[in-house]
Amino acid sequence: MFEIPRPYLLKFERIAVPMAEGRSSRRVLHIAFSFATAMGSEITAITVRDQAKDMMWTNKITVVTNAYKEGLNNNIKVIPKILTSSDVKSALVEELNRHSYDMVIIASEKRSIITRITSGPVSNYVIKRSNIPTALVSVKTQNFPYKTIYIPLSESVNTRGSVAFGLFLKKVTGAKVIFSDLRAFDQNPTHKFSYIFDYMNEIVENFGGNITMKKGGTSSDLKESILAEASNSEVDALILGVRAGPNGKIRVSSEIKDLMKTGEFDSILFKK
Repeated sequence: MFEIPRPYLLKFERIAVPMAEGRSSRRVLHIAFSFATAMGSEITAITVRDQAKDMMWTNKITVVTNAYKEGLNNNIKVIPKILTSSDVKSALVEELNRHSYDMVIIASEKRSIITRITSGPVSNYVIKRSNIPTALVSVKTQNFPYKTIYIPLSESVNTRGSVAFGLFLKKVTGAKVIFSDLRAFDQNPTHKFSYIFDYMNEIVENFGGNITMKKGGTSSDLKESILAEASNSEVDALILGVRAGPNGKIRVSSEIKDLMKTGEFDSILFKK
C-alpha cells in the first residue's frame, strides 16, 4: 500500500479558525468547512476581545456564534470560543499552542499583506509563533470553492508541507491543480520535490485527477514567472510555503511578501 511521506503528512481532525468581522474571516471558515465536510474535522471558531479597546465587542461574539449556527446547519461541529485579554496576539497563540490543534487557518488583515507579514499584529504573530501548521489566507477573490489551484514547485517559495496542503485543498474542493516546475530557480536545492515527480500516479490516486504539470519559467525572474503563469491560467488560489530557519525563526522572503499581496487570486501561505 502506498504511503504518503512524512514531510507531506497533515492532520485535519481539529482545526482552529481565528475570526473577526468581514469577508476574509468567512473565507477561512468556509475553507475549514470544506475539510470538515470531507474529513469530519472539528472546528473551533475563536475570537479575542481586547480588554483595552473593544467597546463594541458583542460584534465579535456574533461572528463566532454565527459560525456555530452555520456549522450546525451543515452538520459540522463548530465550537465557538471567546477569549478576553489585554494582549490579543499572545492570548491567541497561547490558546493555539496549549490545546494542540492540528491546524490553524487564519485570514490576513485588511492592511497591506506586506506590512502585516513584517510587522502586523495578529496573523503575522500567529504564523511566526504558533507551534502548529498554519495557513495564512490573503483573500482577493469572490471565488470559492476554488476551481483552479496553482502550486509553484520551487524551494524558494514553497515547502513540501505547503504542497501537501494544496493537494488536500484540491481534494476537498474538487479543484484542478496546476503544478509548475520552477526548480531551475533554486540555487541550493535539498529535496527537489522528488516525491511529486516520482509518484504522480499515486498522487492522482490519493488526491484525485485533473492535475497538470507544466514546465515553468516564462521569464528570468521567479516572481514574475509565477504571476504570469497564475494569471494566464486564471487560477483562484496560489499556494506558497515558508519554513523555520536554522535558528528556529520564520523568515518570509521578499518574493513571498510580494506574491501574497499581488494578483487577482487568493494567496495562501502555509507553515508546517
